[in-house]
Amino acid sequence: MTRHDRKAFKLLINLFQRKRFILKHKGKKYFKNFPLMLALLLSLTAIYGRWIEPYQIEVHHVWIQDEYFGKVFGKKILVQLSDLHINNIGKRERTLLKILKELEPDIIFLTGDYVKWEGDYDEALMFLSRLKAKIGIWGILGDYDYSNSRESCLFCHEANSGRPTKSHRVHFLRNSSELVNLPDGSIQVEGIDIEETESFPPEKSLQFFINKEPAIVLSHNPLSFQLFSKDQNIFMLAGDTHGGQIPLPSWLWRVIGYKKNALYSQGFFEKGHKKMFVSRGIGTSHIPIRLFRKPEVVVLHFLP
Repeated sequence: MTRHDRKAFKLLINLFQRKRFILKHKGKKYFKNFPLMLALLLSLTAIYGRWIEPYQIEVHHVWIQDEYFGKVFGKKILVQLSDLHINNIGKRERTLLKILKELEPDIIFLTGDYVKWEGDYDEALMFLSRLKAKIGIWGILGDYDYSNSRESCLFCHEANSGRPTKSHRVHFLRNSSELVNLPDGSIQVEGIDIEETESFPPEKSLQFFINKEPAIVLSHNPLSFQLFSKDQNIFMLAGDTHGGQIPLPSWLWRVIGYKKNALYSQGFFEKGHKKMFVSRGIGTSHIPIRLFRKPEVVVLHFLP
Protein backbone atom coordinates (compact mmCIF):
# COMPACT_ATOMS: atom_id res chain seq x y z
CA MET A 1 0.00 0.00 0.00
CA THR A 2 1.47 3.35 -1.06
CA ARG A 3 1.63 6.52 1.02
CA HIS A 4 -1.32 7.94 -0.94
CA ASP A 5 -3.37 4.77 -0.40
CA ARG A 6 -2.70 4.93 3.34
CA LYS A 7 -3.84 8.57 3.39
CA ALA A 8 -7.05 7.69 1.56
CA PHE A 9 -7.71 4.71 3.85
CA LYS A 10 -7.11 6.81 6.98
CA LEU A 11 -9.49 9.50 5.72
CA LEU A 12 -12.23 6.94 5.07
CA ILE A 13 -11.76 5.37 8.54
CA ASN A 14 -12.02 8.81 10.20
CA LEU A 15 -15.20 9.58 8.27
CA PHE A 16 -16.67 6.21 9.21
CA GLN A 17 -15.84 6.64 12.91
CA ARG A 18 -17.31 10.13 12.89
CA LYS A 19 -20.49 8.86 11.28
CA ARG A 20 -20.78 6.07 13.90
CA PHE A 21 -20.41 8.65 16.67
CA ILE A 22 -23.13 10.85 15.21
CA LEU A 23 -25.53 7.95 14.72
CA LYS A 24 -24.91 6.65 18.23
CA HIS A 25 -25.48 9.96 20.04
CA LYS A 26 -28.00 11.71 17.86
CA GLY A 27 -30.18 8.74 16.92
CA LYS A 28 -32.91 8.78 14.32
CA LYS A 29 -32.67 12.48 13.55
CA TYR A 30 -29.23 12.12 11.96
CA PHE A 31 -29.99 8.70 10.51
CA LYS A 32 -32.83 10.32 8.61
CA ASN A 33 -30.40 12.88 7.14
CA PHE A 34 -27.78 10.29 6.25
CA PRO A 35 -28.66 10.09 2.50
CA LEU A 36 -28.41 13.88 2.23
CA MET A 37 -25.08 13.95 4.04
CA LEU A 38 -23.76 11.09 1.88
CA ALA A 39 -24.82 12.94 -1.27
CA LEU A 40 -23.04 16.06 0.00
CA LEU A 41 -19.88 14.07 0.75
CA LEU A 42 -19.90 12.50 -2.72
CA SER A 43 -20.45 15.90 -4.31
CA LEU A 44 -17.53 17.44 -2.43
CA THR A 45 -15.34 14.46 -3.38
CA ALA A 46 -16.28 14.91 -7.05
CA ILE A 47 -15.52 18.64 -6.91
CA TYR A 48 -12.16 17.96 -5.26
CA GLY A 49 -11.27 15.23 -7.76
CA ARG A 50 -12.26 17.32 -10.77
CA TRP A 51 -11.24 20.88 -9.93
CA ILE A 52 -8.64 20.75 -7.15
CA GLU A 53 -6.33 17.72 -7.08
CA PRO A 54 -5.61 17.60 -10.86
CA TYR A 55 -3.93 21.00 -10.46
CA GLN A 56 -1.93 20.22 -7.30
CA ILE A 57 1.35 19.24 -8.92
CA GLU A 58 3.78 17.59 -6.51
CA VAL A 59 7.56 17.63 -6.83
CA HIS A 60 8.46 14.03 -6.03
CA HIS A 61 12.12 13.48 -5.14
CA VAL A 62 13.30 9.90 -5.66
CA TRP A 63 16.67 8.60 -4.38
CA ILE A 64 18.15 5.53 -6.08
CA GLN A 65 21.26 3.65 -4.99
CA ASP A 66 23.35 2.73 -8.05
CA GLU A 67 27.12 2.85 -8.23
CA TYR A 68 27.48 3.60 -11.95
CA PHE A 69 24.57 6.02 -12.37
CA GLY A 70 25.54 7.76 -9.14
CA LYS A 71 29.10 8.26 -10.38
CA VAL A 72 28.08 9.53 -13.84
CA PHE A 73 25.20 11.81 -12.84
CA GLY A 74 26.61 13.02 -9.51
CA LYS A 75 24.53 15.89 -8.16
CA LYS A 76 22.91 16.73 -11.47
CA ILE A 77 19.19 17.47 -11.43
CA LEU A 78 17.31 14.91 -13.53
CA VAL A 79 13.59 15.41 -14.13
CA GLN A 80 10.98 13.06 -15.57
CA LEU A 81 7.73 14.37 -17.07
CA SER A 82 5.00 12.09 -18.35
CA ASP A 83 1.44 12.07 -19.69
CA LEU A 84 0.94 15.80 -20.10
CA HIS A 85 -2.25 15.36 -22.19
CA ILE A 86 -2.25 19.03 -23.12
CA ASN A 87 -5.46 20.58 -24.44
CA ASN A 88 -4.18 24.14 -24.09
CA ILE A 89 -1.53 25.91 -22.07
CA GLY A 90 -3.66 26.64 -19.06
CA LYS A 91 -3.29 26.81 -15.28
CA ARG A 92 -1.75 23.34 -14.89
CA GLU A 93 0.79 23.85 -17.68
CA ARG A 94 1.81 27.29 -16.39
CA THR A 95 2.29 25.85 -12.90
CA LEU A 96 4.45 23.08 -14.37
CA LEU A 97 6.63 25.54 -16.29
CA LYS A 98 7.08 27.59 -13.11
CA ILE A 99 8.18 24.48 -11.18
CA LEU A 100 10.70 23.58 -13.90
CA LYS A 101 12.10 27.10 -13.91
CA GLU A 102 12.70 26.85 -10.15
CA LEU A 103 14.28 23.38 -10.42
CA GLU A 104 16.68 24.41 -13.24
CA PRO A 105 17.10 20.80 -14.44
CA ASP A 106 20.27 19.54 -16.06
CA ILE A 107 18.39 16.82 -17.96
CA ILE A 108 14.70 16.29 -18.70
CA PHE A 109 13.33 12.87 -19.65
CA LEU A 110 9.90 12.77 -21.33
CA THR A 111 7.89 9.54 -21.39
CA GLY A 112 5.07 10.25 -23.80
CA ASP A 113 1.44 11.35 -24.26
CA TYR A 114 1.76 15.09 -24.81
CA VAL A 115 -1.69 15.52 -26.41
CA LYS A 116 -5.30 14.57 -25.78
CA TRP A 117 -6.68 11.80 -28.02
CA GLU A 118 -6.74 13.34 -31.52
CA GLY A 119 -6.12 16.66 -29.79
CA ASP A 120 -4.36 19.89 -30.70
CA TYR A 121 -0.73 19.15 -31.50
CA ASP A 122 0.13 22.85 -31.85
CA GLU A 123 -0.47 23.46 -28.14
CA ALA A 124 1.68 20.48 -27.15
CA LEU A 125 4.49 21.55 -29.48
CA MET A 126 4.31 25.08 -28.08
CA PHE A 127 4.70 23.67 -24.56
CA LEU A 128 7.68 21.53 -25.60
CA SER A 129 9.31 24.61 -27.13
CA ARG A 130 9.34 26.21 -23.66
CA LEU A 131 11.22 23.36 -21.97
CA LYS A 132 14.84 24.05 -21.08
CA ALA A 133 17.60 21.89 -19.60
CA LYS A 134 21.31 22.61 -19.20
CA ILE A 135 22.51 19.36 -20.81
CA GLY A 136 19.58 18.16 -22.89
CA ILE A 137 16.06 16.80 -23.21
CA TRP A 138 15.29 13.26 -24.38
CA GLY A 139 11.87 11.76 -24.99
CA ILE A 140 9.67 9.14 -26.60
CA LEU A 141 6.10 9.22 -27.93
CA GLY A 142 3.05 7.58 -26.35
CA ASP A 143 -0.06 6.02 -27.85
CA TYR A 144 -2.05 9.28 -27.64
CA ASP A 145 0.68 11.03 -29.61
CA TYR A 146 -0.03 8.60 -32.48
CA SER A 147 -3.81 9.16 -32.36
CA ASN A 148 -3.31 11.32 -35.45
CA SER A 149 -0.44 9.62 -37.29
CA ARG A 150 0.06 12.51 -39.71
CA GLU A 151 0.24 15.13 -36.97
CA SER A 152 2.55 12.95 -34.88
CA CYS A 153 5.29 13.54 -37.47
CA LEU A 154 5.47 17.16 -36.26
CA PHE A 155 7.18 16.06 -33.05
CA CYS A 156 10.28 15.18 -35.06
CA HIS A 157 10.02 16.94 -38.43
CA GLU A 158 9.02 20.27 -39.90
CA ALA A 159 5.60 20.38 -41.54
CA ASN A 160 5.60 19.13 -45.15
CA SER A 161 9.28 18.37 -44.87
CA GLY A 162 11.64 15.60 -43.84
CA ARG A 163 13.93 18.11 -42.14
CA PRO A 164 14.34 17.80 -38.36
CA THR A 165 12.18 20.25 -36.48
CA LYS A 166 13.67 23.33 -34.87
CA SER A 167 10.56 24.17 -32.87
CA HIS A 168 11.85 22.51 -29.67
CA ARG A 169 14.99 21.04 -28.09
CA VAL A 170 13.74 17.49 -27.50
CA HIS A 171 15.75 14.53 -28.86
CA PHE A 172 13.01 12.02 -29.68
CA LEU A 173 14.14 8.38 -29.69
CA ARG A 174 12.21 5.84 -31.76
CA ASN A 175 13.67 2.42 -30.99
CA SER A 176 17.05 4.08 -30.98
CA SER A 177 19.71 5.28 -28.56
CA GLU A 178 22.11 8.14 -27.98
CA LEU A 179 25.37 8.14 -26.09
CA VAL A 180 25.46 11.07 -23.68
CA ASN A 181 28.95 12.13 -22.63
CA LEU A 182 29.23 13.76 -19.21
CA PRO A 183 32.29 14.94 -17.25
CA ASP A 184 32.28 11.82 -15.03
CA GLY A 185 31.46 9.24 -17.70
CA SER A 186 29.06 8.30 -20.47
CA ILE A 187 25.54 6.95 -20.39
CA GLN A 188 23.28 5.43 -23.02
CA VAL A 189 19.77 6.91 -23.31
CA GLU A 190 17.44 4.44 -25.03
CA GLY A 191 13.94 5.05 -26.34
CA ILE A 192 11.33 2.33 -26.86
CA ASP A 193 8.74 3.49 -29.37
CA ILE A 194 5.09 2.46 -29.11
CA GLU A 195 2.40 3.03 -31.72
CA GLU A 196 -0.57 0.97 -30.57
CA THR A 197 -2.71 1.41 -27.48
CA GLU A 198 -2.03 -1.07 -24.68
CA SER A 199 0.74 -2.84 -26.62
CA PHE A 200 4.47 -2.97 -26.34
CA PRO A 201 7.12 -3.85 -28.90
CA PRO A 202 8.27 -7.42 -29.49
CA GLU A 203 11.77 -8.41 -28.47
CA LYS A 204 13.10 -7.99 -32.02
CA SER A 205 12.50 -4.24 -31.78
CA LEU A 206 15.07 -4.10 -28.96
CA GLN A 207 17.97 -5.16 -31.18
CA PHE A 208 19.24 -1.57 -31.02
CA PHE A 209 19.81 -2.10 -27.30
CA ILE A 210 22.21 -5.07 -27.45
CA ASN A 211 25.51 -4.47 -25.62
CA LYS A 212 24.53 -0.93 -24.60
CA GLU A 213 24.56 -0.99 -20.82
CA PRO A 214 24.29 0.64 -18.36
CA ALA A 215 21.45 2.70 -19.79
CA ILE A 216 18.52 4.94 -19.05
CA VAL A 217 15.57 3.43 -20.94
CA LEU A 218 12.52 5.56 -21.78
CA SER A 219 9.28 3.66 -22.36
CA HIS A 220 5.73 4.95 -22.28
CA ASN A 221 4.27 1.60 -21.25
CA PRO A 222 5.75 0.09 -18.06
CA LEU A 223 5.06 -3.43 -19.35
CA SER A 224 8.22 -3.02 -21.43
CA PHE A 225 10.07 -3.65 -18.16
CA GLN A 226 9.31 -7.35 -18.71
CA LEU A 227 11.35 -7.39 -21.93
CA PHE A 228 14.60 -7.03 -20.02
CA SER A 229 16.30 -9.71 -17.95
CA LYS A 230 17.04 -9.14 -14.29
CA ASP A 231 20.78 -9.22 -15.12
CA GLN A 232 20.64 -6.13 -17.34
CA ASN A 233 21.80 -2.91 -15.73
CA ILE A 234 19.08 -0.56 -16.88
CA PHE A 235 16.99 2.13 -15.24
CA MET A 236 13.65 2.47 -17.00
CA LEU A 237 11.42 5.53 -16.81
CA ALA A 238 7.79 4.95 -17.74
CA GLY A 239 4.33 6.46 -17.40
CA ASP A 240 0.97 5.72 -19.06
CA THR A 241 -0.79 4.48 -15.90
CA HIS A 242 -1.43 7.91 -14.30
CA GLY A 243 -1.22 6.00 -11.01
CA GLY A 244 -4.74 4.89 -11.88
CA GLN A 245 -6.07 8.45 -11.24
CA ILE A 246 -8.12 6.88 -8.43
CA PRO A 247 -7.00 4.19 -5.92
CA LEU A 248 -8.23 0.74 -6.92
CA PRO A 249 -6.88 -2.68 -5.85
CA SER A 250 -4.66 -4.51 -8.33
CA TRP A 251 -7.14 -7.38 -8.76
CA LEU A 252 -9.79 -4.93 -9.96
CA TRP A 253 -7.40 -3.40 -12.49
CA ARG A 254 -6.87 -6.93 -13.82
CA VAL A 255 -10.60 -7.57 -14.06
CA ILE A 256 -11.18 -4.43 -16.15
CA GLY A 257 -8.22 -5.25 -18.41
CA TYR A 258 -5.51 -2.86 -17.19
CA LYS A 259 -2.58 -5.19 -16.61
CA LYS A 260 -0.11 -2.29 -16.54
CA ASN A 261 -1.94 -0.73 -13.57
CA ALA A 262 -2.27 -4.07 -11.82
CA LEU A 263 1.49 -4.68 -12.00
CA TYR A 264 3.10 -1.25 -12.18
CA SER A 265 0.62 1.45 -11.21
CA GLN A 266 3.14 3.95 -9.80
CA GLY A 267 6.47 4.26 -8.05
CA PHE A 268 9.73 2.34 -7.91
CA PHE A 269 10.25 -1.28 -9.02
CA GLU A 270 13.39 -3.42 -8.88
CA LYS A 271 14.23 -6.94 -10.01
CA GLY A 272 17.86 -8.00 -9.94
CA HIS A 273 19.95 -5.30 -11.61
CA LYS A 274 17.08 -3.74 -13.56
CA LYS A 275 15.09 -0.91 -12.00
CA MET A 276 12.10 1.20 -13.03
CA PHE A 277 10.19 4.25 -11.90
CA VAL A 278 6.60 4.76 -13.10
CA SER A 279 5.31 8.32 -12.91
CA ARG A 280 1.72 9.30 -12.14
CA GLY A 281 2.12 11.92 -14.86
CA ILE A 282 0.63 15.38 -15.11
CA GLY A 283 -2.62 15.26 -17.08
CA THR A 284 -5.64 12.95 -17.17
CA SER A 285 -7.28 10.67 -19.74
CA HIS A 286 -10.73 9.10 -20.13
CA ILE A 287 -12.16 11.04 -17.17
CA PRO A 288 -10.69 14.37 -15.95
CA ILE A 289 -10.49 13.28 -12.30
CA ARG A 290 -7.68 12.54 -9.85
CA LEU A 291 -8.37 11.29 -6.35
CA PHE A 292 -5.41 10.66 -4.02
CA ARG A 293 -3.24 10.41 -7.15
CA LYS A 294 -1.78 13.89 -7.51
CA PRO A 295 0.11 14.86 -10.68
CA GLU A 296 3.86 14.80 -10.18
CA VAL A 297 7.17 16.11 -11.42
CA VAL A 298 9.73 13.39 -10.67
CA VAL A 299 13.23 14.50 -9.62
CA LEU A 300 15.77 11.65 -9.70
CA HIS A 301 18.80 11.50 -7.41
CA PHE A 302 21.30 8.69 -8.05
CA LEU A 303 23.59 7.80 -5.18
CA PRO A 304 26.89 5.91 -5.76
